[in-house]
Amino acid sequence: MIRDWTCPRCRTGDVLAALRLPHTWTNASGSQVRGTSEVLVCARCDAGDPLTGPIVTYFTVHGSARPEDAAQLAAYLLRWAERARPPKPDEDTLNAEAEAWRRGEL
Repeated sequence: MIRDWTCPRCRTGDVLAALRLPHTWTNASGSQVRGTSEVLVCARCDAGDPLTGPIVTYFTVHGSARPEDAAQLAAYLLRWAERARPPKPDEDTLNAEAEAWRRGEL
């Protein structure tokens, strides 16, 4: 478990694992924008997901990674990492933030 990192989605769950993934998207002017996104496993949000549920269960049972379970935990994490995708930008949120910036609120 990552110490003292609360999930930004639910604001109450503990973040158990995180990936930083590179990604690109095309902006309104047609230019490619490169960036990185974090994909998280939250103890609360992701418990019922077939891909992340085993990771949540592992940390719920054991609290932290244990050397004797390294192979099994690595298998759970690799399965998740191979299928994880960065979230798509939320255009409404981006537009709202841009407008707040223009008004001098950010």
